[in-house]
Amino acid sequence: MVSRALIIHPSETAARELGDVLLPLIESDWVASEDAAGRQLEHADYSVVVADTKVLDGDRIVAETLSKRPDAFLVLLMSELEAGRAFEESHPGKVFRFIGSVGERWHLSGIVAEGLKLQKLEQEQKALIRKLSLETGKLQKREKLLDTVVKERTRELQTAYESLQAASRQALLGFAEAIEAKDPYTKGHCGRTAVFAMALGQEARLSDQDLETLEFGAFLHDIGKIGVKDAVLLKPSPLDEAEWTQMRVHPVVGYQIATQLDMLKPIMPCIRNHHERWDGTGYPDKLAKENIPLLARIVCLADAYDAMVTDRPYKAALPFAECAPILRRQAGPQFDPDLVDLFISRGIMERLK
Repeated sequence: MVSRALIIHPSETAARELGDVLLPLIESDWVASEDAAGRQLEHADYSVVVADTKVLDGDRIVAETLSKRPDAFLVLLMSELEAGRAFEESHPGKVFRFIGSVGERWHLSGIVAEGLKLQKLEQEQKALIRKLSLETGKLQKREKLLDTVVKERTRELQTAYESLQAASRQALLGFAEAIEAKDPYTKGHCGRTAVFAMALGQEARLSDQDLETLEFGAFLHDIGKIGVKDAVLLKPSPLDEAEWTQMRVHPVVGYQIATQLDMLKPIMPCIRNHHERWDGTGYPDKLAKENIPLLARIVCLADAYDAMVTDRPYKAALPFAECAPILRRQAGPQFDPDLVDLFISRGIMERLK
């Protein structure tokens, strides 16, 4: 069955604009009211429901959708970040926030794309569970099981598990692409930060599990910039104090997003604390020294180094020879001195320039 989206919006013009945004991903239908939505959900199958809750009754739309199309995921258009929390707390994992105006087309497209990926992954997981349950029932009826059958089933389970891991990784990296899509000037920043962080993590002899967490944490450390106004994020000149105040909110916004998704919870320290400083003057929690999580300290250094060696609209990239002295001077005030020493003395900068 072909997946379709239902757009619930009082304005036909706005609904058509939203449908155009979604068209590369999924075809859509439109209704203008809660009553019409209830009838449409009763008679047609939908994978995605997009609803404008700034005017329409969001509670009723959520209840109707979960009652009639429980496998669909919801994207709610709303004007305030706080407004989405009640929906998410009441129906965890079913509501995807889309905050802002219809004009933020990239945001809606990115959320729906990732939602469809996760929905497909959930369907694969359910199919695997059904298959395993069926196989288990058959095996319980047998008195003996040949060793070759056991080995074959084990290989199937391992393959299925690796497939689920790969799908989860793809979904996580998709979030990083959504971040960079908002700010063309930082294209590639997430990937470069991850490369620098992984090289430093390996020199610091992190475990394989911590390295995997570090990789995802570095990729997604700036996910909270989704909540920063474009006028601030895309400003082609240095920010003033009021704009910096807005920008400094992004670690907390990213942390709030991560708390809603189980796959992001291991990397929450990287997201929230990558702007803390060794001397305790960073943000948002003013942590100092070893109180800053180690992975966040690594991301902090990798993030800053990429900013030094990359052109920005308001500054040129620094020559490679000037970077090491700057890092040395900031070892103690800003960065973990031991990590700076590893980064420079082990030749990471030379290998990755």
